[in-house]
Amino acid sequence: MSETAILADVSPARRRVAFYVLLVGALVPSLNTFIVTIALPVIRDSLGASEAETSLIITGYTSAYSVCLVTGGRIADLFGRRFIYVAGLAGFTLASLLAGLAPDPRLLVIGRILQGIFGAAMVPPVLASLRALFTREEIPWALNIYGVGVGVAVAAGQLLGGVLIAADIAGLGWRAPFLINVPVGLTLIVAALTLVPESGGSERPKLDTIGVLVLSTALGCFVVGLSLGRESGWAPWVLGMIAASPLLLALFFVYERRIAREGGMPLLDPALLQVKSFRRGLVVALLFFFTMPFYIFFSIYLQAGLGEGALAAGLAVLPYGVGNFLGPLSVKRASPTLRRWLFGLGMALEIAGYAGVGICAATLTGGVPLFLALFAGGFGQGVAMPEMIHFILGDVPPAHTGVAAGAMNSTLQIGAAVSVAAIGSLFFVILGGGSGPDAYGHALSIAMAAVSVMLAGSMLLGLWSQARR
Repeated sequence: MSETAILADVSPARRRVAFYVLLVGALVPSLNTFIVTIALPVIRDSLGASEAETSLIITGYTSAYSVCLVTGGRIADLFGRRFIYVAGLAGFTLASLLAGLAPDPRLLVIGRILQGIFGAAMVPPVLASLRALFTREEIPWALNIYGVGVGVAVAAGQLLGGVLIAADIAGLGWRAPFLINVPVGLTLIVAALTLVPESGGSERPKLDTIGVLVLSTALGCFVVGLSLGRESGWAPWVLGMIAASPLLLALFFVYERRIAREGGMPLLDPALLQVKSFRRGLVVALLFFFTMPFYIFFSIYLQAGLGEGALAAGLAVLPYGVGNFLGPLSVKRASPTLRRWLFGLGMALEIAGYAGVGICAATLTGGVPLFLALFAGGFGQGVAMPEMIHFILGDVPPAHTGVAAGAMNSTLQIGAAVSVAAIGSLFFVILGGGSGPDAYGHALSIAMAAVSVMLAGSMLLGLWSQARR
């Protein structure tokens, strides 16, 4: 069904229900990331995983996810967004079952990598479907709801991870966060096939397989190299992978231009990068997700530094998630004049929040000051993120919204990987051989200062791009 036909023939209520179904599925991969982050210490102890295997439980998933997002968006444009969304859900559900039943760390890592691959097919169709499901006037509302959903994932993910581990349902322990995806996935598959209209799709789809292989290899070399760098002591083969990435990216763009000149169907149409707001927005997005170290190292600070359990760690981050949930809700009826300032205001509040978390960690302060800092950080991100997405995708041609959404999400994930590698190395260098609250608090405070600086860069670039739009 064409986008015009969906707007004309499907009622507004039905279109909103379809959007909610897509949104829930798109948030499952993010939700899973936060849940597993909290459960990681228990998984390590239960399976006797080595440090490298423990790292791969996280980085195997995030690497596969970030590498495959562009391809996921492109195949959604070519073969139909609902079809690819459902296929991704089915694969993610089976991979979750594999991970939940894994008897050893190696099989768990394989399950996590498969989760990342299929999860990458679930996210781009949501943002790509906005123009099919909503009028131009309704899209800002939908993006705010998307931001609310991200806030729910942040709040519920870490809390749910702590609750599931503490409850030890049916003796499943750490397996419950994976196995819960099975009934959720099956329910969403039925709902999508019943309630979501098909959009996108080409009459004669042809996937640029060479482009997929070259781009996936380029991104894989970069993300995996960064992920394994610290554990390997930045071995020559790791540095070689990272150095090969820009060369492979250059080869990819040369090949894509040739495909476009010959009238083919490139994976990433070079014309897309001629859209100034999209091109500049990707740079903003790269720095926007430098917040990922917060989720990992705040949890480490609480559990290893302060001796808190998984449930307490999940509850501690709840103010951040609540703020992330309320942020987009508070501005969903903002006037066009005010909306132009929301990105800068949200980013400023987010930066203040992360700086506040760093100060609280350095002084071992909890209670109301830490609550306010966490809430401010989450609220600010919740306000800024929908505006950033609208800026990046707003001028993209409808036929390319899937691959553009995939490229944007891939850039966000690459930023997360870079930040975890760089700021993670900084955290452990500062920590050294230290232990106890003071050592971990000092390391976290330096890490949060670095996060705040990078977010300031994202804010300034975003404001500059908006001014030149």
